[in-house]
Amino acid sequence: MKKKVSKLICMTLILCMLMSINVFAQEGNLGNSETIAVEQSEFEKVIEEILQIQKSNPMMTEEEILVTMDAKFDNAKEARGISEIWNVLTDAEKKLCIRYPFDALKVNTARNIATEQTERKFGHSGLGDRSDAFRHGIWNAEMTILIGAEKAELFATAHEDKDTSGMESDGHTKEEHKNMDLHNNSVGRRIGQENPNLSEEQMADYIYELIHQEHSEFVWLNN
Repeated sequence: MKKKVSKLICMTLILCMLMSINVFAQEGNLGNSETIAVEQSEFEKVIEEILQIQKSNPMMTEEEILVTMDAKFDNAKEARGISEIWNVLTDAEKKLCIRYPFDALKVNTARNIATEQTERKFGHSGLGDRSDAFRHGIWNAEMTILIGAEKAELFATAHEDKDTSGMESDGHTKEEHKNMDLHNNSVGRRIGQENPNLSEEQMADYIYELIHQEHSEFVWLNN
């Protein structure tokens, strides 16, 4: 009986360790500069914090709210949850979340669609390759459908508002990656404007087809 109990305890500990590793790996993705899926319920908590500050301090400027949010979540020990989600955003993205909080939720919805469809079509979500170009294209197409091309451009461009000095892990410069992303974002927004009635799956299939054409408008750095 004691052996069975000991065995059960060991199995439970192993399962807990595996679950912890999996959670950490998923959350570690937030540090990636690319468009990585963020659980909608977690992102909603970020927006709720912004709305609460705005409600409690109606005279606060956008800049003051930004400073307040940064101070609230500038805690190195708090490495998970909404703190990490907030801190991975560029300052330009943070300001847009404050200015357009409900549109920001739709932007995150489009981001999650893009990540899911990229995994579905390519089996991975890469850096600087065709899957990267696809991800940015469908993200911008879906954003355009949800919030319009003008705001979609604001959010997409804000995402690229980061330090471009140095190299990425694939050997290309960060500046090259930024130019690639901005170009593919623009192509995606035009596709969204031209095809507003396509479902998520139909949009993914359409962009996948376009990106595999011999003279595709999309660009990428790595084969």
